[in-house]
Amino acid sequence: MTQQIPDLPDAWIQPRTTAQLHLLQARAAPKAVIIRRNPSKWFHLMCWDTQTDTITHGSWFKGKLYAKRCDLSWDGNWMVYLAMGSKGHTWNGICRPPWLRTEVDVPNFGSWAGGGVFTGRRTLMANDARCSERSLSEFSKRKQLPFSIERLDSGGEDFPILGYRLERDGWVREGHMGRDREIRLKHSTYSSLCEADPGWSWQLTPRHPVLRMFYRGYLVRGYTFEFQLEGSDLLDPDVEWATWTCQGDLLVARKGTVLRYSLQGLRTGVPDFSLDLEPLCPPGSGR
Repeated sequence: MTQQIPDLPDAWIQPRTTAQLHLLQARAAPKAVIIRRNPSKWFHLMCWDTQTDTITHGSWFKGKLYAKRCDLSWDGNWMVYLAMGSKGHTWNGICRPPWLRTEVDVPNFGSWAGGGVFTGRRTLMANDARCSERSLSEFSKRKQLPFSIERLDSGGEDFPILGYRLERDGWVREGHMGRDREIRLKHSTYSSLCEADPGWSWQLTPRHPVLRMFYRGYLVRGYTFEFQLEGSDLLDPDVEWATWTCQGDLLVARKGTVLRYSLQGLRTGVPDFSLDLEPLCPPGSGR
C-alpha cells in the first residue's frame, strides 16, 4: 500500500530547477571530475584541480551518463563509466576526463549493472559480469592502460557499485540499509522512502568533523542522499554530493554550484572557492 508523504524537503520531491551535479574525487591526487546534467539529455564533464581551483571544460554528451556508477582512478587521469546514447544503446567505457572519447569500450545490456570501481592504484573492477558476453577486462593488457581490469560479479543499478566506491574512499557503514516503502509523489511515477537509515560516516582525521551520508530513498530525482556535517548546519537537503579530498578539504555540489571548504572555511562557514555552473549551456544551443 502506498502512502503520500507531505513533509519531505522540496529538494527531494519537486522537479529540479538547477543543473544536477555529481562529484568524483581522486583518491590520491588533488583532482576531481564534475559531471553536470542540464538540460535533461545533456551531460558535461569538467576537471577540477582542487589545489589551484582551475576548472577544465571537456565533453558535452547528448544521452545519459550514470554518474553514480562512474569512478575516477586514484591519480585522477582515468574514468570508467556507463553511458546511454541518444538512440538508447548502452556501453561501458574508459576515458581520460574531461573528455569522453573512449580509450576502450564494450556494449552493456541495457542499464543493468555497468560502470566500475578502482579498488586500488592499479586495479579496476568492471561491473559487467552479468550484463554482457564482453567485458572491459579483455583490454586489461593494453599498453595504454596503466592498470589491470577484472570482472566484478555484482550487477545492480547504482548499488552496489556506489557502496564499493564509498567504502574505498573511507566511508564507514553504520548499519544495515533501511527498508524502502513505496510512496506517492506528484511528480514521479514511482517513488520509495527509506526510513531510519543509519547511513555512512567519514572522519578524515581527528581534526576534521564527521561527515555523514544517509540514503533517503528513490524520489523525484532518483536515488536520493542527505549529507550532514557534525556540529554544523552548513549542509542542507539541497546538497547533492559532498566528499573529502586527499588534501583535507570538503567538496560540495549544491543547486548548480560547486564549493570547496578548507578546515578554516568550515569553521567560518565561508567557502574558499565557489563556482556557479548554471550559466553553462550545450554548444549551438543559442542561449
